[in-house]
Amino acid sequence: MIRVVTLDTFDEKQLDKLCQTLYTAFGVGSEHTGHVEVPAGMSEPLDAEKLLEALKSVRAYEDDKVLFITSRKLKERELPGGKAPTTGFAWYNEGRAVITTQPYKDMESGFKPIARNALQQVGHLWGLHHCLDHRCSMYPPWTPSFVAGEPSFCTFCREKSEQKLRLAKS
Repeated sequence: MIRVVTLDTFDEKQLDKLCQTLYTAFGVGSEHTGHVEVPAGMSEPLDAEKLLEALKSVRAYEDDKVLFITSRKLKERELPGGKAPTTGFAWYNEGRAVITTQPYKDMESGFKPIARNALQQVGHLWGLHHCLDHRCSMYPPWTPSFVAGEPSFCTFCREKSEQKLRLAKS
């Protein structure tokens, strides 16, 4: 199950649409589970890794994946090639990830790139790596063409995610 948890206020219809997109991509249940507050003392831009560590536990089963959504800016990450804008972060092969809807006015106006980012972060939770196919949601998000793509997987990543899901259920 993919549990979507909000850190800010979002339109329920758009959250339902995002959950449906996650369900379509992964073939497992996806639901808006609730809302939690950003821990006191955290200021913008939010450090995604520290945010995930500080957030309260969400009621979930051990194999559930939790996707937190915020409209606040996430702090840029230091990479070997320099600073990279951060639109999401996931603990690889773990259970928690966070995405931001920033810089879009709302989830509806930027739905495709937001949903694509959500697919990528949940994909990382199931152990998927970045993909070389620019049409795939696992394509690196810092590339200019990422925001133009559809929220879907290439054949290779779809098969890989289905394999990971089957192994997780056993």
